[in-house]
Amino acid sequence: MSVTGTVTSYNPHKGWGFIECNGQDVFVNRRQCGGFCLAKGMKVAFGITQGEKGQQATEVKVMCPEEEKIFHGEIKSFNPNKGYGFIGCEAFPGQDVFVLKSEIPGGFAPQGGHCKFKVKTDSEKGPAATEVQLLGAAGNQYQQMKQMAFMGYGGFKGFGKGKGFFKGKGPRVDPAHKVWIGGIAPGTTWKEAWST
Repeated sequence: MSVTGTVTSYNPHKGWGFIECNGQDVFVNRRQCGGFCLAKGMKVAFGITQGEKGQQATEVKVMCPEEEKIFHGEIKSFNPNKGYGFIGCEAFPGQDVFVLKSEIPGGFAPQGGHCKFKVKTDSEKGPAATEVQLLGAAGNQYQQMKQMAFMGYGGFKGFGKGKGFFKGKGPRVDPAHKVWIGGIAPGTTWKEAWST
């Protein structure tokens, strides 16, 4: 028997959350979502089974317009030189979802990395991913790279005090003469870094 409910919480990185149904919270696991990624406030239809830890949702169906649906997938391949790749998703059996690097934060997706994304279906190449967000280890890797870029391009005191990189006070350096230096504590001024 299928019932309806509203997602009250869902962690896309961990792949589980809860659905409110008739005043009770029902546990939901990503494996029961058929390739869809849930989000708080989303309306869903699902079955219920009794598990060791209480009620669990099964065969979850998302009830929202196509353009609002969010999917969960895995990067099957990505070629940074060509600027595109493919995502595997249970919601698209027998075909991969095309993705351009412009739709991925940082323009790179590690093979095997998990992600969530939306899809536009009017592409000549079949379903194409948009608004891609890397999850789990892949998401953590992106955040670390972003932080390293920040430390190298404006994280020191005196650099990047204005809006954006290199705007504000601080020495301007010819890009051809820049060298990235690791192992420097956050908050180190450029003068302290230079003298070490």
